[in-house]
Amino acid sequence: MTAQFLDTFILNNQEFSIVGVKGKGLFDPQRLGIYPVATCTACCRGYFCLYSIKDNKLILDMLHISLSSHYRSENNAQCSPEINGIKPTKPEGEYPFFDSLYEKLNLNIEFTGGILLGDGFIQELYVHMGFHPAWKYKTVFELIFDNGKVVERRDVSSKIQELRNKMVKHPLRPESGASKEEISSWIESTFKLDYEL
Repeated sequence: MTAQFLDTFILNNQEFSIVGVKGKGLFDPQRLGIYPVATCTACCRGYFCLYSIKDNKLILDMLHISLSSHYRSENNAQCSPEINGIKPTKPEGEYPFFDSLYEKLNLNIEFTGGILLGDGFIQELYVHMGFHPAWKYKTVFELIFDNGKVVERRDVSSKIQELRNKMVKHPLRPESGASKEEISSWIESTFKLDYEL
């Protein structure tokens, strides 16, 4: 297994990683009838998103996605669907394994719940597996949304630090005497972004 690309979020002109999600309504291409494929072990979902806030509302700004062969014609040209009136382009640069890039989507996202945004990843806590949880970041903010509208913002870094202090005291590694069931459960949990504060 491989560490996964995290969705990102621009808040106050700063880029954060989305390190926790509790709620419903974040972007899911399948709701639009678009079915991504995994072309890289670091992105099993086949896509990742860049979100931001505009006029106090959550929007999807950018989408990197690998589309299935369903969207290719006989001559292998892209027949990619539009999203919010935007056609994709071929990405260049750091993400060559995605075949489609949607920019300036300005797509309203009717999410209700909480999102944790992390910055300052603590490199010594890196594990090459799944999504990195909030406790591996120095700075963490929680944003609360109601139907896509921001209703609360708070700095939860000190609470996350308390959690980090507990987690580093009890690392779960095969040599730590953990059972196969515990390790299997841990692996499964690394591919989820659920959180409780």
